[in-house]
Amino acid sequence: MKRIIHLSAIIFATILAASCAESVEEQAARSLNEAREAFEQGDYQSAKNCLDSLKILYPKAFDARREALKLMREVELAEQKRNIAAFDSLIQTKQAELETMLKSGFTFEKDEKYQEIGNFMVASQAPMKNLNNTYLRGQVDENGIMTVTSIYKGRPIAHNKVRVSIGENYAESENPINKYTSKHLGITTERVDFRFGKDEGIIGFIVLNADKNIKVELIGEKSYTYKMRKEDIKAIKSLYELSVVLRTIKELEASREEAERHMEFVKRNEQRSNKSN
Repeated sequence: MKRIIHLSAIIFATILAASCAESVEEQAARSLNEAREAFEQGDYQSAKNCLDSLKILYPKAFDARREALKLMREVELAEQKRNIAAFDSLIQTKQAELETMLKSGFTFEKDEKYQEIGNFMVASQAPMKNLNNTYLRGQVDENGIMTVTSIYKGRPIAHNKVRVSIGENYAESENPINKYTSKHLGITTERVDFRFGKDEGIIGFIVLNADKNIKVELIGEKSYTYKMRKEDIKAIKSLYELSVVLRTIKELEASREEAERHMEFVKRNEQRSNKSN
């Protein structure tokens, strides 16, 4: 009697195990179908979530997992194609915006012998128009990196710090990336460059207060204070806006290239998978 009961228990356990195995495959198949439906509807993130869950929840559903890997590659390829199309559209829009901006008083300078990257400036701030002026001059390179140069003419003050202020509110930078000093006919010219992102907010202060009267203080061994010209404020604001567009284009182009690299990676994996099968 005990032998019969024991044998029955073995048979039941075998049947139960078989039914569980079938249940796992069926459940994995349902997840796979859900992923496929999401993929067909263009909901790539939901499709990937389903496929990731399938791998975690059903490690022994081998057939479903093989199909899931194939589907995941299809999802990733489709997603990157969509991303590339979106990046192309955004780049085209920003390029049109850039072309319009460049028609509004910017000049471009590049010495092909010595410069790999050229710079945009505003015509009113051209050096030849400001031979004897003390002022803040802006420029933006082709990659969208903005620099403001503090140009001082007069007796030496050896300035390495610039403060821009309105009343008690101010921004101040003592973090120049370059300093130059020259002398001609008894007049000293000092040039101190500040790059956006390392300028401790002086460019942003000027842009945010472009409709106000801004005081500039040059600080070094001695100090010199002057009122910023309206045309210089306008120029720096325009150059900042140009830099935003240029940097956005560069970022979009980099993202597009990354999407293309990801596509090539997925394609290579698919080729290796096909060869191994």
